[in-house]
Amino acid sequence: MNKPVRTASVVSVNLPAGAVEELNARVVSGEFATLDEAVTAALLELEHYRAVELVGGGAAFRALAEEVNTGSGVGEVDAFEFLHALVAKYEHMANAQGPKA
Repeated sequence: MNKPVRTASVVSVNLPAGAVEELNARVVSGEFATLDEAVTAALLELEHYRAVELVGGGAAFRALAEEVNTGSGVGEVDAFEFLHALVAKYEHMANAQGPKA
């Protein structure tokens, strides 16, 4: 399973006040234990949205997820390898269709 890697490095980031308030509210509500955890989750969510856009939107992403869940027989996979293979597949499909008008 892919999980965030914990490192000893520290990064300071300036966020808009509204974003900080939203993240703190999620911590206070118990959704996350710490502000660090909330920020990490928000970044992972951003990566998810990027992956959805990469494969062509929500419908394409759901179809791909269904294909993986039902027919592949694959257990856990490395997310980076999976996304790399997915990019290659969609690039091949795009190239087969020819240049966009």
